[in-house]
Amino acid sequence: MTPRQILCAALLAPFLALTAFVLATDGLLGFYQAAFANRSTLLMSADLLLALGLVLLWMHADARTNGTPFVPYLLITLAIGIAGPLGYGIHREARLRQASAAPRAAHVRAGEAT
Repeated sequence: MTPRQILCAALLAPFLALTAFVLATDGLLGFYQAAFANRSTLLMSADLLLALGLVLLWMHADARTNGTPFVPYLLITLAIGIAGPLGYGIHREARLRQASAAPRAAHVRAGEAT
């Protein structure tokens, strides 16, 4: 794993655990009630939505450039937030690493053939 993948995984695991805990204790309805309970939590929710929207725009453009699937991570982001971009980061790094390894392997095979 690359350092970026390790970082994304290290952030993703506790976030998913916290998400599971909150949903198990408060439920989805309780979560949204708290998110819109007052002006301060409404501001935090709006800020989060704007930030995730910008991340989704980047992810979409990046996915089209490097061939990483976008829709699964879009759906995860819409459902549980930052887990989508973190998962995308892990997948993206694996895909880029695989793509960079393929030309090297072909070059090594070509060198062995001569």
